[in-house]
Amino acid sequence: MGSRIIGLGHELPAALERAGVIRPIAVEAVGVSTLAARASAGALAQAQLAADAVDFIVFATMTPDVTFPGAACYLQDQLGCRTVGALDVRAQCAGFIYGLTVADRFIRAGVYHHVLVAGGEVHSAGLDYSEKGVHIARLFGDGAGVVVLGPADGERGVRSAVLHADGQHHRSFWCEYPASRQHPTRMTLADFLSGRHFPAIDLDAMRRFGAETLPAVITEAVHAAAVSMDRVDHFIIGHVLPDVVDSAARQLGIASARLTNPSARYGHLTAAALPVALSEDVASGALAAGATVCLAAAGAGFAWGAAVVTL
Repeated sequence: MGSRIIGLGHELPAALERAGVIRPIAVEAVGVSTLAARASAGALAQAQLAADAVDFIVFATMTPDVTFPGAACYLQDQLGCRTVGALDVRAQCAGFIYGLTVADRFIRAGVYHHVLVAGGEVHSAGLDYSEKGVHIARLFGDGAGVVVLGPADGERGVRSAVLHADGQHHRSFWCEYPASRQHPTRMTLADFLSGRHFPAIDLDAMRRFGAETLPAVITEAVHAAAVSMDRVDHFIIGHVLPDVVDSAARQLGIASARLTNPSARYGHLTAAALPVALSEDVASGALAAGATVCLAAAGAGFAWGAAVVTL
């Protein structure tokens, strides 16, 4: 028994101009779990499920409400899902693919029947909008997307998922502080004043990494799904640099009509990018039931992955 997506929802704050670009920005004091709870309401309604029908929660985020406990526990509390298990996934930009894979495997194993998978971020509260950091800050946006997985029926469902990571490149895209490896305190005043608690990105390294891994992992996932590239109706590809996505699509012969580039649409939403774009494309009618979609992302970690699903 496999799994399939039976409900989708997304939540995007109002689009604002900041650092010279338009991005969805959470201006209220809101945690990422609150955005995910709003997105969950739509996903559960579409799935025709009450919150107490959810057996397990997986939450992919790199901007949790607090250091601990996990954002999934916050989300579980807001949804009123009794005492079901709630797991955070820290795979950054590829987090939704990792979370989707975990949920799919649980359902395939017969452990759970309905699993809610969220991807959410509130980046704006942790970015450096000064002259020093604005070139990084302007890349990001805020938002959350949610899918509810249930047992598959027929050809519809998660058809493949492939995951990769290469931790030796962790310094190419990271947020160094606060850090448990920093002693005797997690962050000194000097660390704070130097901005080491803001995300740092080696953009050239990320460009090379995306150019190498995205075409390869998409090809791998499509092959694992036992379909040809031309039988995939649509591709949703996440990367911090929108032009890297466009370049990967061209390399694979994917026409613009078959591509959604979330970073070009909203700014980079990291773990939220794929579920937000998928939910929005379904809600707009751009994707219909029966469509086969390839979801792929590559980013911090380095972590990357792809999945093929038939809606």
